[in-house]
Amino acid sequence: MQRFAILGFAVCALTMPLNAASVQPKRGGTITLAISRDMTVMNPLVDTSSTQRRIRDLIFEPLLGIDPQGNLQARLAESWESAQDGKRYIFRLRKGVKFHNDQEMTAEDVKFAVDYSLNPKNGARGFALLSPIDRITALDRYTVEMVMKRPTPRFLYLLTEITPFSVILNGSLSEGLRNAPKFPPGTGPFRFVEWQPQQRIILERFDNYWGPKALVDKAVLRVINDITVRFTALRAGDVDIVERAAYEWIREIADNKVKGLNFVQSRYAAGRAIEFNVVDPPFNNKKLRLAVAHALDRKEFLHAAYFGFGEPSDQRYPKGHKWYIEGAPAPAYDLNRARNLLKEAGYKGEAIEIMGNLGEQAEVEAAVIQSQLRKIGMNIQIRMLDRGAAFDMRRKGQYAFKLAGGGTVGPDPVDAYLPIHVCEPDPRNRNQNETGYCDKEMDALLQRAYAEHDLNKLRELLKRVVGKINDDVPELSVGFAPRFFAVRDFVKGFTTTHDGEFQWSGGGLSQTWLDK
Repeated sequence: MQRFAILGFAVCALTMPLNAASVQPKRGGTITLAISRDMTVMNPLVDTSSTQRRIRDLIFEPLLGIDPQGNLQARLAESWESAQDGKRYIFRLRKGVKFHNDQEMTAEDVKFAVDYSLNPKNGARGFALLSPIDRITALDRYTVEMVMKRPTPRFLYLLTEITPFSVILNGSLSEGLRNAPKFPPGTGPFRFVEWQPQQRIILERFDNYWGPKALVDKAVLRVINDITVRFTALRAGDVDIVERAAYEWIREIADNKVKGLNFVQSRYAAGRAIEFNVVDPPFNNKKLRLAVAHALDRKEFLHAAYFGFGEPSDQRYPKGHKWYIEGAPAPAYDLNRARNLLKEAGYKGEAIEIMGNLGEQAEVEAAVIQSQLRKIGMNIQIRMLDRGAAFDMRRKGQYAFKLAGGGTVGPDPVDAYLPIHVCEPDPRNRNQNETGYCDKEMDALLQRAYAEHDLNKLRELLKRVVGKINDDVPELSVGFAPRFFAVRDFVKGFTTTHDGEFQWSGGGLSQTWLDK
């Protein structure tokens, strides 16, 4: 056995707040964060993306952490080892870690969370991500062994966030339970207190937390869907921080036209994409998908929806990133080509719905797509749904095409592509692959990429993956826009990551304090 060697994948540097603390932090008080979307379920192993993950990061934790330079850090696991062949991992857990019910965390809890995620009946987010695991064993009270089906050189990076799984109490979730009646106990810096759907989530400091204790007594996450109402609440002093602040207001703050406020930036937080339901008509027709691809003006899309802040990209990584694959051909903006493909697809002007989530930029995005596709003769209708209803329709494949989050600057490029493109067993009960795309050649490429140690060979495999995505078009990457937190000037110490996290292994809301 050997200590795992760091692979040197970089992460985006943290955006530091303009009001970084320069005096001793003060303890106590209640901090109120206005969030744009409510959570939908209280099963921490289901739907662990986007806002769901950011909220749960305050309550639940992964095995490992990662620093701004991309180095793995101890978290719930205080040390780890890997076999030379990359097929066996040993994790030694931190002793004395307490769940929020004050029961000590053990290896059996880790095993339960992984086994639950790998059970296809549970619809867990980690089902595809953890699929290379052959078996997991609790060797003793504080030691976990994971044996892999094949070499998995970047597997440890999956375990630096709660997307594949978070450690929860053994037996705390029932099989097939998508929406639990309450959260199971977590190990994070905040303990769950109350959820009033579409109103607020209340958390309190967990005094028996194993790491740095939260500086505030309570954190209240107020659900304010409307972006203008969120900012009005901030200016009125009803909330202390708002996520996803309006771009025009950030410009006002930066130009010192609004007093008493500062902001924190996450440059690549808003990856944007368009996803097609490739299983059913009309977009089971590849030529129709390609017609949309050639009609998409990325720059116009981002300029209209994000006030010119966005950066177009035709891949899931931004241009200039080490994992943006140069030389991978993508459908170019070409309206004549789009019209010809539309004719070849047999399209006769029938209405097609584009689906999105209510609120913020989604309605503007949909209107831009509607306008762009009108130029080639497509009749696009807009359907905006609340997040819960949209979630159910996505998982059941009950949509034509939709606006989606897309893109990353994460350290593992395979993680950016494998979960959302690998075949899943039931197209009417979709997990991460919400397009329903299933191609055996793609599966084989992704599995080869997953097991590849050599970075040059990995890049060549990913070039083929990206090329196949651009040819088959289950999705269209649009680009990236930053997101901003706006904060009252007495809010100190808040930091975030490139994804706009509320909590991360180096800080976040738990290390934020109120200077008043």
